[in-house]
Amino acid sequence: MTKFKFVLFLLYLVSINSIANAISPTVKVNGKWESVNPFFIVQATIDDKLERVRLPKLTFKNEVDMDELYKKISECIGPQEAVFNIYHDGLGVPQKKNGFYYASDVFLKDLDATFTGFVRKMGYKFSVSKTPVYDDDIDVTTLSEKDVDKIKEAKKIEKEAQKKNNQRINLRVATISDLLPKGVLPPPIRNEQAKVAAIVANLKKRPYKTEIIQMDPLRWASGNMGTLKENGEIDMARCESQIVDMIIRVPDKKGWLTPKMLEEIKQTPCEYVISRYKNGLEVVEGTRYLLHDIYFTRLKLSWEEWLEKHGLKCPEYIEKPEYASGVVPIEIHTVDGIFKSLDALSICQINFTEKSNLVFPQEIMRVFAPKPRPEKNQIFKFLKKYTETYSGKKVNVHIMVCPDGKSYTELGQKRIKRMVFTENYDYFDDTEQEIIKSINK
Repeated sequence: MTKFKFVLFLLYLVSINSIANAISPTVKVNGKWESVNPFFIVQATIDDKLERVRLPKLTFKNEVDMDELYKKISECIGPQEAVFNIYHDGLGVPQKKNGFYYASDVFLKDLDATFTGFVRKMGYKFSVSKTPVYDDDIDVTTLSEKDVDKIKEAKKIEKEAQKKNNQRINLRVATISDLLPKGVLPPPIRNEQAKVAAIVANLKKRPYKTEIIQMDPLRWASGNMGTLKENGEIDMARCESQIVDMIIRVPDKKGWLTPKMLEEIKQTPCEYVISRYKNGLEVVEGTRYLLHDIYFTRLKLSWEEWLEKHGLKCPEYIEKPEYASGVVPIEIHTVDGIFKSLDALSICQINFTEKSNLVFPQEIMRVFAPKPRPEKNQIFKFLKKYTETYSGKKVNVHIMVCPDGKSYTELGQKRIKRMVFTENYDYFDDTEQEIIKSINK
């Protein structure tokens, strides 16, 4: 090989290595999150096949009751469309090992959050492994002895089921259904139908106000960082499309807040973690909302982690007796009214025709923003057309109510859980999507 060819060969190797380093170790794969078993493994539908996806390894900063965590995840994350960030083979092909795909994270569309972001919202502090756990299909170092026993039992049951399946003889056995005239149901099925009919009848009799929602003791709200002061006051914070003032605990050290630190978090996207009273309402000190924590989205740091980064210690959060320490039960009560206007993606006006101590005759109320949202340049057009289409129509409003009987509020505004246009029994969120489709034609 000539010297010139050798140099070209070296340049080729360097370019290949640079390209390989530039490629993300994961590839985005659309699918559906079906369920999660108790060991951080997702049953997912990918390319119309049921697959198992191993979630990233989380190293918790404090001792965690894993059984409780898995239970919360199972209860809170239901079947939904998702985007899986799956490790690939270096050429962009999702890699499967030990019968599993391995994900660095999962974006959950209904929750509008990543899996790790959702676990952070539940109040857990942890670091995320940057490499997949390929060595074993289960990372037993993160599990308790009880968890390991569950895995062994599950594998045993799976093997026995497979054995029975292999031994099954494919024969057609006549039943009583084959002997009865067409359209006649056998006694066992008739009995089951009667039970089902009784259950359905009972459910129809139950009023909506018996519905109970359990709220976490902390509320997460998206926004952008306001102006932080040395005493912990935050002015002009943008939170859920509103400008509010907040306060958070700060180091007891004069001059701790530097211009460099201020510049680092200036208007940066963040998640505000707001404390709640026992009745579910947000804690307000004076005129400021009390923050339990802040998670800086771009920096991937919590408030405590950000202070530690700059060599500062975060004071302990002081729990007061009036603060919520567990879930808060929120009831749903319904009130009839007339829809007036949609003023923002999460704000509407309603005139209430039914007298209720929960609302005034005219109210400005919070609704859940549409998912998916209209494009930014289409928002004004969407709001205008929605108001023109639905203004004056009768609605049944499902209002959230605190344990003390007061209307539940967020940032001082009453919150609607859902709303139904009674003429055709159309749900509010469905009508939003219809309007979004119409303006995109």
